[in-house]
Amino acid sequence: MVRLIRKSTWLDLAIDLRSSVIHAIWRRVLATMIFALIIAIAHHKGFAVNQPTLAGLIPGVVLGLLLVFRTNTAYERFWEGCKIWYNLLSASRILCRNIWVIVPVENPEDLRIKISSIRLVGLLIIAIKSYLKNQVIDYNTVQKIITQEQYLQLKEVNNIPIRVINFLAEYFGQLFDERSDNTNIICNRSFIELNRSLDQITMLFGDCQRILDTPLPKPYSIHLKHLLLLLYCFALPFQFVQPLDWFTIPTVGIISFALLGIEDIGVEIENPFGYDINDLPLDRFSQELQAEIETEWINFEPDLSAMTSDIF
Repeated sequence: MVRLIRKSTWLDLAIDLRSSVIHAIWRRVLATMIFALIIAIAHHKGFAVNQPTLAGLIPGVVLGLLLVFRTNTAYERFWEGCKIWYNLLSASRILCRNIWVIVPVENPEDLRIKISSIRLVGLLIIAIKSYLKNQVIDYNTVQKIITQEQYLQLKEVNNIPIRVINFLAEYFGQLFDERSDNTNIICNRSFIELNRSLDQITMLFGDCQRILDTPLPKPYSIHLKHLLLLLYCFALPFQFVQPLDWFTIPTVGIISFALLGIEDIGVEIENPFGYDINDLPLDRFSQELQAEIETEWINFEPDLSAMTSDIF
C-alpha cells in the first residue's frame, strides 16, 4: 500500500479554520473588542479615557519574550513526543522482526505461540496509546490476542502497558529456560537481543509518561494570562482611542487575535498526546503498526515440514 501525502498550499492553510486556534480564542478576542467599543463610546461622551501612558505599563519586549518562551517550550515538548513515538514504532518493528527470526518453530503450536507474541507487540502500542490518552481498551479485541488468564490480569491492573511488557518478558524467559535435555530453545545472545528491544520500548514509554505528567508550571501560565489578557489587551483601547477613534475596535481585535493566538498555540501543543486535531495521530500510528504486523508477519505462512531447530 502506497501512502499519498498531498502537500497543502498557502491557500489551504489560510482557510483551514478547523486546525487553527480561532475556535479557542474568538470569545476572548470578542471580549476585548466589546471593551474597546465601551471605551470608544465613553470617549465620545467626553470621559477622559485617553491614557497613552498605559503603553509603557507592560513593555512589548517583555511580553514578546514571555510568549516566545511559552511557545518554544510547548513546541519542544511536542517535537520530543513526536521523536519518542517514531522511536517507539521503530523499536516495536525491530522486536517483531527479532521474534519472527530468532524464535525457532518446530510445530504448529510453536507457530501459534510466536504469532500471539508478535501480536502482543501491537497490543503493547495500543495499550501505550490508550494510557497516554486516558482511553479504555476494547477488551473484545484484546481477548482475540491474549489468553483468558492474561485477559483477567489486565482487568485488574492500572498500568496495562507494563503488564503487557511483562507478558513478553515471561515469554522470552520461557524460551530461555532449559528443557529436559539441558538445552535452551534460544541461546543467551538471542535472549539478550530480545530483551534489549523490550527494554528500549519500556524506556520510551517512560519518556512519554514524563511528558504527560510534567506540564509547564502552572504559575507561569497563570502569570502570562494575567499580563496578556487582563492587563495588556484591555489597556490597548486607552492607548488608541484618541488617534484611532472608532478604528480602535478592529485594531484591538487584530492585536488581541495575534497575541492570544500565539499563547493558545502553546497551550494546544503542550500535550502532544491529547485529542486536539493538531496533536500527534497516535490512533493512526497504532493502526498502521497493527496492519504491518498482520501483513508482514502474520499472513506469512511458512512450510512447517521444512522447519527444524537447526535452521535457526
